Amino acid sequence: MPNIHPFLVHFPIALLTVSFLADLAATLTRNEDLHKVGWWTLLLGTLGLAASVVTGLLAESTITIPREAKEFFEVHEQIGFIVSAIFIFLFLWRIASRTHLPTRNRIWFHIFSLIGVILIWMGAWYGGEMVYRFGVGVGVPPQ
Repeated sequence: MPNIHPFLVHFPIALLTVSFLADLAATLTRNEDLHKVGWWTLLLGTLGLAASVVTGLLAESTITIPREAKEFFEVHEQIGFIVSAIFIFLFLWRIASRTHLPTRNRIWFHIFSLIGVILIWMGAWYGGEMVYRFGVGVGVPPQ
């Protein structure tokens, strides 16, 4: 099976970032349409995140990770698990609020979402470093 992790990871990064921004803007402007954007991008982003984690775990057995990239890989993987836990929690919280932003403790929803977005971008940086600095998962053409 081909490694589709690099293809999939960009979707949750973008969708979950938009979800945070839409939810924050919805709170500040009281715009119901932005609440809907926040919900749908959270739903799709969380599904994409699950697919990214699964394909990342599958890719692990098909790639060679140089010794100097091992620490980057471990941090990238751990961040992926933490981000997944955060956004699954936020997704379930949103479902419990009937897909609307929770009215009680709304600030905590935004804080957890911001932490998740910061971490997903950190995880993306580590993933990019593995590829562009260490060549992880990149086929080298014959010379």
